[in-house]
Amino acid sequence: MSDAINKLYLKTEDLKNDLLDLSRVIHSNPEIKWKEYKAVQNIKSLLIENGLEFTPVENYPTAFVSSIKGKREGPVIAFLAEYDALPSIGHACGHNLIAMTNVGAFLSFLALNKDFEGEIRLIGTPAEEGGGGKISLLNEGLFDDVDISISSHGSSNLTVLWQDVPMEEGMSLATSKAIYKFHGKASHAAINPDEGVNALNSVIMLFNGIDSLRQHLKDDARVHGIITDGGKAPNIVPEFAEADILMRSKKSEYVDYIRKQIDNIASGAALMTGAELEITESEPGYKHVIPNTTIGKLGKFYLKNLDINLNEQPKNKYGSGASTDFGNISHEMPSYAFHFAVSKDPVPGHSIEMEKASVSNFAHKNGIEIIKGMSATAYTLLKDKEKYNESMVEFTNRKNL
Repeated sequence: MSDAINKLYLKTEDLKNDLLDLSRVIHSNPEIKWKEYKAVQNIKSLLIENGLEFTPVENYPTAFVSSIKGKREGPVIAFLAEYDALPSIGHACGHNLIAMTNVGAFLSFLALNKDFEGEIRLIGTPAEEGGGGKISLLNEGLFDDVDISISSHGSSNLTVLWQDVPMEEGMSLATSKAIYKFHGKASHAAINPDEGVNALNSVIMLFNGIDSLRQHLKDDARVHGIITDGGKAPNIVPEFAEADILMRSKKSEYVDYIRKQIDNIASGAALMTGAELEITESEPGYKHVIPNTTIGKLGKFYLKNLDINLNEQPKNKYGSGASTDFGNISHEMPSYAFHFAVSKDPVPGHSIEMEKASVSNFAHKNGIEIIKGMSATAYTLLKDKEKYNESMVEFTNRKNL
């Protein structure tokens, strides 16, 4: 292990108590997408205490950038912090740990006194849970000069550093989300039902059509939906009805296909009842995560010598069945998220069990070791041109499939 990497590790240990405090305070004050004001304020305080600048992003009050520049020219590597919680259930996705680990990996570079190539950035990315914060920041140009992005995520009881992923495989499910609104005509359901146009019937036909479509979809496809408005009273023909539908698949292109099919089903449902169809989108679509095994192998090289138990890569299963806006980042540059165990036993995501596990001593212990692995990996990518170029070639090859 090089002297520089040893310094990164020692700095992480020096920062340990502050980082654990940051995780706990974010966890105990859960804030939903776009409203993560306390979380950002706590991160800001820690950055300023360590002599770093904190730059807010215009028009996005809970997004920010901080930077540590090396003495020599080189790549720009960004650590991406998340800190939003889920409605009602709090930090059941462990974003307090994502904040802690990415802030920690970033701050550890202070130990090098700028004696490295390139630049390390911390980008605060709000609203991962449905808001697509990273997509907004991409559109604002915040990633235009970033060469590689690194992040992290709590992952039940497994710590897997993916190093064998087929070229055609993604590491998450891409998404599309649409709200289908049907406008009919109200009438008395008993006296003059013939004068009404039943918008709820359109929604029911939409769901029936989706169920018929399922048998013809690929195995990795997922379609979830709820009726958010089905009318006001049973004796009134519903003049308005609405359904919220979420579509997922391993490939962004296949999600686009599913979306087109369901849009067509909705149009047919409207034609069958005489209702008018309106389609709106409440959330941006998330792309599938393009893996980068070059970065994953580097991470495993360092973590296997640290105080964390590494699990074998599952066979014939790649990444997560969830969705993330980190996928959109991975379509723009080599990207890798360090997934790590937060519990000794399996815990379901987005659950009370996960909410408790994400602030456990076990999760925090693993998180500190993950910080070391993240910082050592980033340092190597800055210093080792061969590894840097290898990650770039892999990204290009996978992106062009």
